[in-house]
Amino acid sequence: MLNGAIKRFWDDHRGYVIVLTLISMPLLLGLSLLVIDVGRTGNLHTDLQNAVDAMALAGARELDGRDDAIDRADAAIETLTNSAAFSGGGTGMSLGSHITVTYDAGNDAGSTVTVTYLKEIPADDDDPITAAMVTTDPHEASYARVVAKDHAMTTIFPIPVGLNRDTINVSAEAVAVYRASACDVTPIYICNPFEDPSGNNGEAAAEALHTNFAAGALYGVQIELHSTSSSSPGPGNFGFLATYGNGANVLAEALATGSPGVCYERDALETKTGANAGPVEAGLNTRFGLYSGSFGNARNDGRYRPARNVRSAQSQTGGANKICGDYNPVMSGSTVGDTAQAVPLGYGAAMSSLTGGKISTGNNWQYATYWGVAHDGIATPTISDILSNYSSYPSPAGSPSQPSAYDVYRYELANPARIGDASANGETGTPLTGGQCYSGPDLSNYTASEYGDRREIFAAVVNCKEEYNAGRLTGHSVDTRAIAFARMFLTKPAIADSGERYLSMEMIDITGRGGRGTLDEFLREEAELVR
Repeated sequence: MLNGAIKRFWDDHRGYVIVLTLISMPLLLGLSLLVIDVGRTGNLHTDLQNAVDAMALAGARELDGRDDAIDRADAAIETLTNSAAFSGGGTGMSLGSHITVTYDAGNDAGSTVTVTYLKEIPADDDDPITAAMVTTDPHEASYARVVAKDHAMTTIFPIPVGLNRDTINVSAEAVAVYRASACDVTPIYICNPFEDPSGNNGEAAAEALHTNFAAGALYGVQIELHSTSSSSPGPGNFGFLATYGNGANVLAEALATGSPGVCYERDALETKTGANAGPVEAGLNTRFGLYSGSFGNARNDGRYRPARNVRSAQSQTGGANKICGDYNPVMSGSTVGDTAQAVPLGYGAAMSSLTGGKISTGNNWQYATYWGVAHDGIATPTISDILSNYSSYPSPAGSPSQPSAYDVYRYELANPARIGDASANGETGTPLTGGQCYSGPDLSNYTASEYGDRREIFAAVVNCKEEYNAGRLTGHSVDTRAIAFARMFLTKPAIADSGERYLSMEMIDITGRGGRGTLDEFLREEAELVR
């Protein structure tokens, strides 16, 4: 009988599920709490990551290489305040607890993140960022690195199992880089005049460009750039950037209007070496009221209007068809301009040779001679008179010995009577209208503040030899790197000489270190997360 009772008990499975449930409940509860803790950890990390991502992007956006870049980056990061939730667990398991993610550049103890600036990062994301990559130089800083300090999250599930709750340290890191591109600029690149002809001093050449500009050493300096059919341009040459569409006519249109239909990324320019030189003369010279070639029928279109001051030593003989056609300057031997007739802005600068062009040895153009020829009988303004109206001289650099051609041009614009002064050959700065000359909407409809000045162009500056040697400036390239974008003043129209074209310009501003900030309206500055 006893054996039968034991057998019946052994075979009886009623209540088995309840027993298993009671046995497994602690394990199921523990796993549930562990899942909750994993979720809370993930939420906290996501919130922290979002916070440092936003801070890194805000900081990197300011790293344009100018003197106050890091100060501006710090200020941008300080303006951001973010919340990171599910941080504490806290007394009573409050899931609504949070920490505030903030940065104070002058108070590390009061900051929940640390911020450093980098001049480079490892090529492989698996490689660590080293101290050698950190910089405090605003001219070198290209990356903003933001790291959230470890935050201890109290767990709900006991870890390790021992009936004691523990903490998990959660952090996050982000690195962002500054990117710049230029829109609505002239589709031209110019070769850095400070680059060695061999192309072996790329970094030093870029440094020289910015250093010389910041020091005022490029103020009033004339640069004569030559087009080239060579696939290997060098200092003193210029070339073309790709436009929206193919063909010489499309390029000419973009040069005339300054609207290529594309934006150009500083680190990945799309270039078109070996393009025809003809569009340079035909397109750019509409800015001086000269309509030749395919632009002969464009003189009634406001997009091709002349600047308000076009004085350029243009010959005044042959009727409107000649005066408003090709650039036909009066000459004295091989020199553009004749003091007995007319001279252009920037006249008489003493030039030295570059590999592909020329550059003046300083701000040595003959200002007094120009003024006497263009404004006979009018007292020559002092440098103080010119610069008090407008100065493109870098302010910390001291004072120049004489004004630049561009600042004289701005002075003439501010004094309209001076634009109408006639040189001995009858040329004035006032654009001719009617007939073969400009006949479009009145120029008063176009203000410089809204539409820009037609004698200014905006070009990318490239270490041409370095880029060519690296295979990034051959034929139709898509990865040419610019060291800066520059604002240039055309001292006279483009000159045709056989198959080449010459551009004569002054550099009046650059992006990055030493720049005056007047290019900001053309730049599209962005930041991109890279880690």
